[in-house]
Amino acid sequence: MFSDALRLVEEFIAQRNASGAVALMGTADKMWGPYPFGHLSFFPNTDPVRADSIFDLASLTKVISTTTIALKLLEAGEISLDNTIGDFVPWAPEDKRPLSIRQLLSHTSGIPAVAPLYESPRFESGEGALAAALDLPLSNPPGTTVEYSCIGFIVLGRIMEQLTGSSLAELFRSIVAKPLQLQDTTYGVEEGKLSRTAYTEWDPVEKRFLRGVVHDENARALRGISGNAGLFSCAAEIGRFCQMLLSRGVWQGRHILHPNTIDLLAQDFTGSAEEPRTLGWLLPSPARCSGGKLVSRHSIGHTGFTGTSIWVDFTRGLFAVLLTNRVHPVRTNQAILLLRPRFYNAVWKAYDEQQGA
Repeated sequence: MFSDALRLVEEFIAQRNASGAVALMGTADKMWGPYPFGHLSFFPNTDPVRADSIFDLASLTKVISTTTIALKLLEAGEISLDNTIGDFVPWAPEDKRPLSIRQLLSHTSGIPAVAPLYESPRFESGEGALAAALDLPLSNPPGTTVEYSCIGFIVLGRIMEQLTGSSLAELFRSIVAKPLQLQDTTYGVEEGKLSRTAYTEWDPVEKRFLRGVVHDENARALRGISGNAGLFSCAAEIGRFCQMLLSRGVWQGRHILHPNTIDLLAQDFTGSAEEPRTLGWLLPSPARCSGGKLVSRHSIGHTGFTGTSIWVDFTRGLFAVLLTNRVHPVRTNQAILLLRPRFYNAVWKAYDEQQGA
């Protein structure tokens, strides 16, 4: 059914835009795939990608882990969208104290998109990491502009760790991984699973190609556990997460999120025509959308810098996952930006045709 979408991924790999990829489509109770393509690296005699190959999810961490943890804390009443940084970090700089959880989740806080925090000797963990992030000057007045901010999610992740007394890895394990029975979705990759993990970029400092070590430098400085990146997974387990969303927060009788929370993800918290966002997730935009022009209005999605992406279309009751290692061997190839909307358009079109829409 999805032959055109899979052909696009096959061509992407054949043109050496990444060494490997896995695609997966599914509904709340059915999956097509995972479909593997290529190899785990461009090295000679490297292993082929398998259905259960593991990829660095990069910023998919923001929605699969950090946002889901925040939503669960909202449900429990431990935080509210109107809570501010000052409520949790009284020593924060004066201009950061009024910034709200809502603004952090919707990328409207004014905290800058990126910065080499890993260069600061304070940026290792705990209050030092939070202080280094909060010391950055705001790039926009809060609430006025959508600026996708990795730094904002580092701040959010650290606040939740401070509030709960648990690391993001521990929170993710208890809130998401355990109820969904995820075995391969973890911060970092354990030694026994490295052989089926895709390589990413050459690291000039460590003088090696990264494998099972988070690609994002700031997340790596935080020992691979960060609000913005750090999670690794395989397509089928991400598919299970998407099935939970399509089932209004439930998977095999286990309640991960409340149905009202899933409904909350239909709301635009930005008012932006070009980059509308809900809590954590990206919403479809007529201007530009990685989920393609055919994605339903009631959909959520996200992308990851390493070449990963997911879109969940609630109107169709359909999701699609695309994992690649497009930063291998280097990050300069931008062909993934062309592939994503074409891939997702082909998925939605094929499903509609099969349904007789």
